[in-house]
Formats: sequence, C-alpha cells, structure tokens
Amino acid sequence: MSRTLSVRKTPAIDAALSHIMRVTDAETTTEAVARAIDLYEDWLKLQPGTTVVATGHTRRKTP
Repeated sequence: MSRTLSVRKTPAIDAALSHIMRVTDAETTTEAVARAIDLYEDWLKLQPGTTVVATGHTRRKTP
C-alpha cells in the first residue's frame, strides 16, 4: 500500500530531518519518515501504564 504524506517544508522540519538522517542509517527522506511512522504505530499499540525504556548507543563519526 502506498500513500502520499505532505509535510510543509520549513527550516525547523529541514533541521530535524537533517539531524535524523545524520544519526540513523536512513539513506532517504522517505526511509526516515517510514521508520518514524512505524515507531509511532508501535507506540500507539502500547497499553496504558506500560513502562517504556529507551536505550541508545554512541555512533562514532568517520572523518
């Protein structure tokens, strides 16, 4: 299934997307947005009162 998602291009959106692209391995804007939508869908499926633990890692930037 394919749907069109329209987002108003603003400096804040551009900055946020640039940051997401730098810290993830998403190679395209479409891929970054698709991952965010998948994550949000999972979030919506959680039952009220569910404890959520976020973990992360440090990615070294290559010179």
